[in-house]
Amino acid sequence: MCHPIKRLATLFTLTLTLLLGVASCGSTVSLSGGLNDEAYLVVASSSVYQGHKVYVSIDEESVVGIVAIRPDQVTPKAKRITITPGRHLIRVHDAENRKLFEKEIFVSTRSTKTITLR
Repeated sequence: MCHPIKRLATLFTLTLTLLLGVASCGSTVSLSGGLNDEAYLVVASSSVYQGHKVYVSIDEESVVGIVAIRPDQVTPKAKRITITPGRHLIRVHDAENRKLFEKEIFVSTRSTKTITLR
């Protein structure tokens, strides 16, 4: 029969070896730090378009429908359109295809540009 201290030492050694073996396993997952490279657009209106769906064209490539909100509702939680930072040609029109806004804008990374319809 083994001595209890030798048995405890053997158990401790096996446990330590197992823990070190598991901890030394490498990982192929990598994380990248920093902020997302995106910017945002919000459409606000103090006119008849408030609460109505308008259509935003970005660089004549994509059209996004969004409901125009009151200017005092522009908060970080407001519905936003995500775009890439940089210069963009923005056009806004209503359901009848009437032009409401057209302008080239510049948006910085992680910033929000508010388009106000009049």
